[in-house]
Amino acid sequence: MEMIGRLGSVQKTRRLLLKLAGLPLVPLLLVTSSRWQDGGFIHESIEGIGLLLILTCLLGRAACTLYIGGRKCSELVTIGPYSMSRNPLYFYSLLGTLGAGLMFGSVVVGVFFGAIYLLVFDRLIRREERFLEASFPFTFPDYCASTPRWWPRLGNWRGVDEIVVRPRLVYNTLRDASVFVLMVPLFEGIEAVQQMGWLPVLVKLP
Repeated sequence: MEMIGRLGSVQKTRRLLLKLAGLPLVPLLLVTSSRWQDGGFIHESIEGIGLLLILTCLLGRAACTLYIGGRKCSELVTIGPYSMSRNPLYFYSLLGTLGAGLMFGSVVVGVFFGAIYLLVFDRLIRREERFLEASFPFTFPDYCASTPRWWPRLGNWRGVDEIVVRPRLVYNTLRDASVFVLMVPLFEGIEAVQQMGWLPVLVKLP
């Protein structure tokens, strides 16, 4: 129970920091535009990559929840996506955040979104891992030694024949990740309003 309470506190802190980091970006994005012409090859290619990353995020987070849903505090999950990365949920969310920024048609905005995500969550992940080490002192150190914190090591993949799936948790994960999808119409709307001259464009980024 203590473990659950501590991780719950970390999760609340994570959501609060994400909101605090995101709020100042809103007015900046309203007066910022891509330097690449909307509808042009470069602009559309950047947005296409962003959309691909968002879809990867949705599928990846759903796959992670299939393996860990409801078991995070009771056992150390080291199979499936968790055999390649200690934090695949965070990794896929990083891809989604980067993809959301690219939907602005700007590589700079995409990289900036990704950097903000890393700054906010890397520290929280380290705190969460301290709780896991305290809860699984005999197995977690070996897991850390063989499995990267962020970037998946594909050669580490270990699967199982059966897993217990909790549909409600998968649904909750997809619901939470829908914010990445919402970035698509949001940024398209900002571009449309700027093109109509209702918002001034003060900065153009590649």
